[in-house]
Amino acid sequence: MHTFSTNDRDLAIGSKLGEIIQNSTERAKFAENPEAALSELGLATDVKIYADTADKVHLVIPEKIDEARVAAGDETYFEELGRLALANCHYEEMPD
Repeated sequence: MHTFSTNDRDLAIGSKLGEIIQNSTERAKFAENPEAALSELGLATDVKIYADTADKVHLVIPEKIDEARVAAGDETYFEELGRLALANCHYEEMPD
């Protein structure tokens, strides 16, 4: 199983992004000009930002996969890939 480590900087960045996303005004500003917020956080500004909506969820396809685990039908690995692709999204109500 893959393990992911998180350091204090990652936690601080995640916390700040969480604050932005939960505030509708800040979220709108972020969606309009993500480079400003990313730059302020010390992150690369050449990334694409996609916002999920009630009828659209974006999946992130990993750059590399473990072909041996896929060939072996490793269900745990498939779950890991699914969580990564959805970035751990959680919906109380699934869109129709």
